[in-house]
Amino acid sequence: RANRLVEKTYEFTQFLVQVLGVTDLGAVFPHKVTYHPSCHGSRLLGVKEEPMQLMQNIRDLELVPLPHAEDCCGFGGTFAVKMCDISGAMVSEKSDHVLETEAEVLVGLDMGCLMNIAGNLSFRGKPVKVMHLAELLAEGVKLADERS
Repeated sequence: RANRLVEKTYEFTQFLVQVLGVTDLGAVFPHKVTYHPSCHGSRLLGVKEEPMQLMQNIRDLELVPLPHAEDCCGFGGTFAVKMCDISGAMVSEKSDHVLETEAEVLVGLDMGCLMNIAGNLSFRGKPVKVMHLAELLAEGVKLADERS
């Protein structure tokens, strides 16, 4: 039963792109955005192209590359607790790179990463909005509907 469940379990963007064949939801998002590819999504699940395909089809979105995007944010579940000094340094470095982009929004797929980075940015008083890609797409579809 577990193997049958695994065969029909997908990460959100994998499901949209690979299963449904959807890369354009007609979304509009007039903001400067940068993307954090989480370790779990990109390394473990192999999710790399799907989020990019979706974001490249969002009208008015300015996608800015995140310097050292492949670097971990330092969350890693219990790692953040057991090795808090190292984890803190890692998230500070990741946040510095987010700020380098001058993006209004940081988007990602992993809520652990997003909460970690958002917490660091908030602690530092930086006004970068942090969103899951599903939230960005939902907001973008709503905005597109309002415009039409």
